[in-house]
Amino acid sequence: MFDPYVHMHPDVEDIDLVEIAEYILLENSNAARSVVKAIRDTFTLLAGQPFLGTVYHPIRQVLRGIRMFTVTDYPNYLIYYRPLPENAGVRVLYVLHAARDSATFVQDHQRQ
Repeated sequence: MFDPYVHMHPDVEDIDLVEIAEYILLENSNAARSVVKAIRDTFTLLAGQPFLGTVYHPIRQVLRGIRMFTVTDYPNYLIYYRPLPENAGVRVLYVLHAARDSATFVQDHQRQ
């Protein structure tokens, strides 16, 4: 048996996590590090339990099969991901603050 892994869409690392950290850094650098660490820790949790999150019901068919999970200790941050076949882990597609309009964001930033 092999260990499940986290595969991230490149924009998760290059855009989502950077924007989250930069926004929080405006107020508190320690909090920014804590939130990003909690997000990464939640990725690992999901890799081991890919069906932990709830099914996301998208309007667009291409996004079927995506699940959503709140970040442990920071429930205002949501991770949208797709379980990989054969319990191999997860592919993280988006990390968003709950106040954002996820449907519009997903439509404007199509990730697979």
